[in-house]
Amino acid sequence: MIVLIYILLFIITITYEYKEDSKSVILKLYRDQILTSVDTSETMRHLQYNKIYINSKIGSNDKSIKLYLRFNEYITYITDNFYKKEDSNTYEFTRKKDGEKNIEYIPNEFHTDDLNSGYESKDVLKLDNNLLVLKNFNFILVDKLNKEKEFYYPIIGLNLVKENNLRPILYKTNLLEQLKNNDIITNKLFSILYFKQENNNNIEKGEIIFGKLPHELDINTQYKNFIFNENNLNWINAEIEDYNLKWKIKFDNIKYSNEELSDLTTELIIEQNLFTAPWEFKDIIHKKFFGELITKKICKEEKFYNYRDKFNYFFYSCESSFKSELSKDKYKNDILRFSSNNLNNIFIFNLEELFIEKGTKLYFSIIFDEYKMFGWKLGNIFFEKYPLVFSLDNKAIGYYNQNVSNINNKSNSKLVLILIGLVLLLLLIIFIGIRKYNILKKLIPRKLMANELLDNYSYNSHDNNNINDGNKNENEITTEMIYKNKSNENQEMKLGI
Repeated sequence: MIVLIYILLFIITITYEYKEDSKSVILKLYRDQILTSVDTSETMRHLQYNKIYINSKIGSNDKSIKLYLRFNEYITYITDNFYKKEDSNTYEFTRKKDGEKNIEYIPNEFHTDDLNSGYESKDVLKLDNNLLVLKNFNFILVDKLNKEKEFYYPIIGLNLVKENNLRPILYKTNLLEQLKNNDIITNKLFSILYFKQENNNNIEKGEIIFGKLPHELDINTQYKNFIFNENNLNWINAEIEDYNLKWKIKFDNIKYSNEELSDLTTELIIEQNLFTAPWEFKDIIHKKFFGELITKKICKEEKFYNYRDKFNYFFYSCESSFKSELSKDKYKNDILRFSSNNLNNIFIFNLEELFIEKGTKLYFSIIFDEYKMFGWKLGNIFFEKYPLVFSLDNKAIGYYNQNVSNINNKSNSKLVLILIGLVLLLLLIIFIGIRKYNILKKLIPRKLMANELLDNYSYNSHDNNNINDGNKNENEITTEMIYKNKSNENQEMKLGI
């Protein structure tokens, strides 16, 4: 019986997914307006970056600050052109000694990807209209950046990190680390999900989920016909570099049209809107697609300068009238494919999806650095079509395969588990009933049936008769012996004996 109870409890535990075992928080995401210009190079400079952020307030004066998401940093920092420590009564310089009153604010050197030096700091942070409040939020108040400060904003770093490669003061500024330490989330994982329809600029674009996987939440109806099915979630380990960790996927195959590419490692980078591709792909796309269009003066190959990176990038622009041509059968095989066996999916982009219309121009959303230093960088265009899950604990990237044939697997398996549970419950009830019946039967005297009463009566009557007969014979024998003895005595007296 004990084994049966354990099995039943196990089935019930699997069937009903308890939410109490992990915690989560969901924050709204916003995006800055993408500026456009009659100058195509200027437009591409604005198109390159995806300025997506969480609304927040910091300090005793509730200073409003946009915290931008970044994949190339692990830490959280705030630039001093957005926040002044002197304006907040709750600001704390965390490197001061205990009991120290006269504080000398001395910046520390850190030398991360962006940060050169800054102040170890703590203050009250309110996220997403006070939905989440962290009273002792650790961050770095920027003193110097590695590049011009005007190109940088307050950031939330979401990158991976090797713990031994980062100083403790920087490590504890990571947002997920602080959420976990404050018992707000259980697991250090997050998902960036965009809403179904494109919203206007500067309003809600989507949500970022911390601590739970999307299938653990009832959110399927909010996103672009995307189904988060637990059975369809596959994982791949992030590519590990010797000196640094980044959210990188090595695909098994990358192909455009029928041409296979040799560079298969890609970096996922949410702060970039466009794709960056190796020159191998540029040669293929120019030969198969843009070359003819450039000759016909429909498209142009151009170049823009990125002031932050100090790099030149090549890009393609076309006349907006060409948009109607992209959907025709002539280009139906011009598809860019990223194939992953671990994720059990082929991530597909047709030509129409790879163009962005701004003003009177179409801009190809894949750019190429002049010095041929960069490989694949997959920006926001990838995230909008294919939502991913990121686990800092496991250093892994997850994706929910949208194979329709597997969509109902989870519900079917749940139904089977429920039926098994009900059968086992019924068997348990029957088993307990039988046990109780046997115990009660031993404790309560059994009533005799009518035929048993008759048999018992006949048996008792026969036995009584036998007893009486026995008594009668015994009396007769005793009387006879007494009579014989008396006769013998009389005869002896007559003889004079």
